Amino acid sequence: MRRWALLVWLGVCVLCCAPGIPGTPGTPGMTGVASAWGEVGVNESGAGEGIRVEALADGKSASDFGGQTILIVHYRRDAADYAGWNVWAWPVNAEGSEYALAGSDAFGLYAVVVLDEAHPKLGFLLRRGDWEQKDGDRDRMIEVGAGGIAEVWVREGRLAFDTTPPIVDEAQDAVPMDGGAEPGSMPGGEGYVSAAPASARAVGAGAVAVLHYHRPDGKYDGWAVWAWADGQEGKAYPFDKKDGYGVYAQLEFAQPTDRVGFIVRRGDWLERDGDVDRFVSPSEAGVAEAWLVAGEERVFMDPAKLDFALQIQRAFLDEPGLLHVRLNQPATAAQLSEPAGWVQVGDDRYPVAEVKTKGHGDAGSRDLMLKLDKPVDLDSIVSGMTLSLPGTGPATVYAREVLTDDRFHDLGAELGADHTSVATAFATWSPVSESVELLLYKTADEAEPYDTVTMSRGHGGVWRARVEGDLHGLYYQYKFTSYGEVRIVADIYCYAATRDSARSMVVDLDQTDPAGWENDAPPMSASPVDEVIYEIHVRDYSIEDLSCPPAHRGKYLGLAHENTGDIATGVSHLKELGVTTVHLLPIQDYSAGMNEYNWGYWTALFNVPEAQYSTNPDDPAQAIKDLKATIKALHEADIRVVMDVVYNHTSTSFGASPFDQAVPWYYFRTTPGGRLRNESGTGNAIADERPMARKYIVDSLKYWVQEYHIDGFRFDLLGMMHKESVALVARELHAIRPDLLIYGEPWTGGGPTHFPKGAQKKMGVAVFNDHLRNAIRGDLDGMALGFAMGGGHNKEIRDGVAGAIDDFAEHPTESINYASAHDNRTLWDKLIHTLPNGDDATRRAMHKLSLGIVLTSQGVAFLHGGSDFARTKLGNHNSYNAGDEVNKFDWPRKAAYRDVFDYTRGLIQLRREHPAFRLRTRKQVRNHLSFHDEPGPVWYELDGSAVGDSWNTILVVYNGDAEQRSIDLPEGAWNIVVNHEHAGVKKLGEASGELLLPPYSMMVLCRD
Repeated sequence: MRRWALLVWLGVCVLCCAPGIPGTPGTPGMTGVASAWGEVGVNESGAGEGIRVEALADGKSASDFGGQTILIVHYRRDAADYAGWNVWAWPVNAEGSEYALAGSDAFGLYAVVVLDEAHPKLGFLLRRGDWEQKDGDRDRMIEVGAGGIAEVWVREGRLAFDTTPPIVDEAQDAVPMDGGAEPGSMPGGEGYVSAAPASARAVGAGAVAVLHYHRPDGKYDGWAVWAWADGQEGKAYPFDKKDGYGVYAQLEFAQPTDRVGFIVRRGDWLERDGDVDRFVSPSEAGVAEAWLVAGEERVFMDPAKLDFALQIQRAFLDEPGLLHVRLNQPATAAQLSEPAGWVQVGDDRYPVAEVKTKGHGDAGSRDLMLKLDKPVDLDSIVSGMTLSLPGTGPATVYAREVLTDDRFHDLGAELGADHTSVATAFATWSPVSESVELLLYKTADEAEPYDTVTMSRGHGGVWRARVEGDLHGLYYQYKFTSYGEVRIVADIYCYAATRDSARSMVVDLDQTDPAGWENDAPPMSASPVDEVIYEIHVRDYSIEDLSCPPAHRGKYLGLAHENTGDIATGVSHLKELGVTTVHLLPIQDYSAGMNEYNWGYWTALFNVPEAQYSTNPDDPAQAIKDLKATIKALHEADIRVVMDVVYNHTSTSFGASPFDQAVPWYYFRTTPGGRLRNESGTGNAIADERPMARKYIVDSLKYWVQEYHIDGFRFDLLGMMHKESVALVARELHAIRPDLLIYGEPWTGGGPTHFPKGAQKKMGVAVFNDHLRNAIRGDLDGMALGFAMGGGHNKEIRDGVAGAIDDFAEHPTESINYASAHDNRTLWDKLIHTLPNGDDATRRAMHKLSLGIVLTSQGVAFLHGGSDFARTKLGNHNSYNAGDEVNKFDWPRKAAYRDVFDYTRGLIQLRREHPAFRLRTRKQVRNHLSFHDEPGPVWYELDGSAVGDSWNTILVVYNGDAEQRSIDLPEGAWNIVVNHEHAGVKKLGEASGELLLPPYSMMVLCRD
């Protein structure tokens, strides 16, 4: 290929002699252009030689050539059908004019627009005739550069355009280099050049992978590679080199490897190209080289085999007579104007009656919607479906939305492995499988199954098998055969699994019960507002607790550890602090190595406890035993247990996911064309709106309540779930235990919000009150000041104190009040970040005031574990994989910040002993809480006598200012129980008349 990155050659013979060029009579605002171009130095040999247009910008301006603004528009039509096509151009806020495509070059035809005034910006479009047809559905705009000159290259059907010269090959095709064409242009010609070194050793590496990347839209900004060698950490590599194909990156690894995995992504996971991990294998010389195309998941190891023929990438049956299809490149409406093609189901053929392109109209689209001339017989789809279109081979059609039909469900089925000492009954759901086999193994790592059992298909696509004998401790997988492929995966309904989540294990759950489990009595809660939640991560809590037995540090049993020494830890710390409930960051089986720190928001198998926290990770039953023993110990300490659950996404998808392998394309949300919807921000989104996915979530939650005696659930990204799903969860769980606590985050990881704040009203569900959080601390990680730092937000503080009933809640029971959680900077780190020059005493005061607002507001109180002694993560605002040094509970810090701990403990005691701080209904708040609406401090009065409180009247005052403030107390004497130094229920002194409040402080006063 010849590279024309610096020179642009325009044939001028046509320009100089063709009729109808700019400047002809009736075209306002233009000057004659032929002579102007001649001044640049037209080659006298005529057509085919061309001129160097970049000379215009080489020390000259548009005025040197008869105008003050010049725009050159190059246009390429794939079929070279230029008859009648012209350019319409205009200055911003001025009339437009027609300009002929009067010149030709290797790219196609071009027009020259010369205006006799200076214009910083021009609009232009390509049209045929007098508006008979327009190429593109929007106007194009171009900033005019220095000297009043602009030049663009436009390809048919692409709204975007190039502003730098394209590469032109011998076949007269063009490849955009920077910024450019709409999707659809593919690199043509030949001559792709290898950029790989002769060996990895030649560049001082153990292994090298060179990845070439082509984007048909020409837009490479922000795109890079995330790559890793097997068993090693990943790393980002930039596409920092260009060639005729596009861009490329050279990945170098210190150690030799048999396989390199990679993901093409934009920014810091803003977007990824392709939904599956891809791999290359280095040669004996330690080198691999591959060519990639945006939107194409295939990896081409030989550039000669790059295949840009029209192909069906994916096809889905979403209604009996409707398919959505994704092509590997755009097809225009004109190409598909004649309905053709068919769907083949067994011996039956269903012709395509109508084809519609989606998203780009006549400009072309990769996404099609096909209507069939009659509905497909859904009872026959298991036999397999294929789609044929003109110019493409048969492609598999996957059943997707049609699986929501009742015939494909069994909502009452009990799925999983039901063990008894006599036999085990296995049941799984896969309505699209032609066959399902149960593979049985005696050990976790046995290469081949010792037995294969054919399962029987039943109602709704449920497959069953019964195996005689006691199978406790044996391992199994399912072998699904569907869509012409065989898929062997773990059971998504299983209760125990190997530490790598690859194989399930049959377990006798009775054998996992600790002594006295049948008498375990979970503490009951009369109302959610009675709970004080303490959020902790299993490993963080005890990994540095030197009083804990070494075998239990960082494990489930580390939570149950008793230590009543000078610095109480383990369960003793929880009892000393006075919290009612521990919220455990995810403990459902997740995808991380045994020595790889992770918060756990990466679930693989939802009914299996994470093996990393087991005292014997190689025994799947031990994790169950340890977790049950821990829950029992916490219950005996009168502490409830809430699980943080992540039913919004899984750690894997497609071929790596046991969900997608059981029923391809069902459990995850996808675009019409089959791209995973990354609504969680972590790669995929569970489609809870689909009946069997919803059933899976509900069944799993009920299992944790019934088998593990769990007391509640915190839902990660609850905003991703549909209201119908949340309502069903609440009904089903509260039917088992009315006092179960259910709450979650009413937002998503970037996708649409299906369950926002307010959707929870009257459901028995609570959501996090981020309005109060932001009012207290300002923002999450930035420099904004909250109320506790002198930043105001008085109204938002009052709304939060009142249980959000004037914001998003029906009752205060629906508002989770907090100032910090595991995400983002800890409260203490936020204070340091926002006030880097602040002194320690001031920060302590702000910290106490922040937690004081949380613990004296109506609603459900929530504390980030360790905030009671000013927990720090050394400024790390996203420590999900940062390890123990950053995340550990630093127990000696409890002694250093004993004043903060004692203050928090006193506020918890105050809250728990006085029901006036725990009003349950909107009516109670309206009737028994009143604010004194005055500038300065926020203060309010509670009528304790109306709710059975031993204190008739309570005053709470917050001063969030840097200066001492005062209020005039209501008449009479008041007992002080909380001041800027101490908190609790004991009398600290008396006050009347004027009450003085130090900076960043709170006070609680009462009288009988």
